[in-house]
Amino acid sequence: MRNGLTPEQDATAAELALGVLEGEERAEAQRLCLADPAFAAAVEDWRLQLGVLHETVADEPPPSGVWSAIDARLEMANSAETVSKLRFWRRSAWASSAVAAALAAALLFPGTPDVRTVVLPPAQSAIAQLNGEAGAILAASYTPQAGQLQIRPVDLPDSKLSPELWLIPADGVPRSLGLIGTTGTTKIDVPLALRAYLTDGAVLAVSLERAETAPHKAPTSTPIAVGKISTI
Repeated sequence: MRNGLTPEQDATAAELALGVLEGEERAEAQRLCLADPAFAAAVEDWRLQLGVLHETVADEPPPSGVWSAIDARLEMANSAETVSKLRFWRRSAWASSAVAAALAAALLFPGTPDVRTVVLPPAQSAIAQLNGEAGAILAASYTPQAGQLQIRPVDLPDSKLSPELWLIPADGVPRSLGLIGTTGTTKIDVPLALRAYLTDGAVLAVSLERAETAPHKAPTSTPIAVGKISTI
């Protein structure tokens, strides 16, 4: 744990260092900087690690083909409940940025002994930060050479259901990557047939599903977190 902070405090320190906090959240974080030396040190640590990445890539919207493909499938669904759920997947997707990608990478690789060292996945890997309206946060990293995806929840809502990870490529069709753990890092050996879809701009999403019937052919609930993949 960085400087003895909780995961939530460490994430807030990273967000303050990256300049993504606004309004009262930013004011509260700045007050915490003045009151807590450990938190202030964590903010400076994040600034040293992520300062270069903060301005490297501009915001980029999801590929237009993703949502046109989803709309086409919605017309075929012929179910008001199904349409309502699947349209939420579209509304929940948000434009990724260098800030989100940098934070996702850092969340997956915490605890750097030397604050001057920028800790990143290997070259040519892909990363994503998944966020949701209920406060869910997850960080993901994919290494093409090994065909392995790692995902770690930072915050998840309490539920008797299990989180299931979905890959949504340009065709807009969700494909299950299986259940993931609610704590720690889950390592997924991505099937060969799906590796070609893990490219820049593809979407990762997490929904809550029944563990005993997983993996599923399609999500049965709205996503709790969504994020776009960025290659680095």
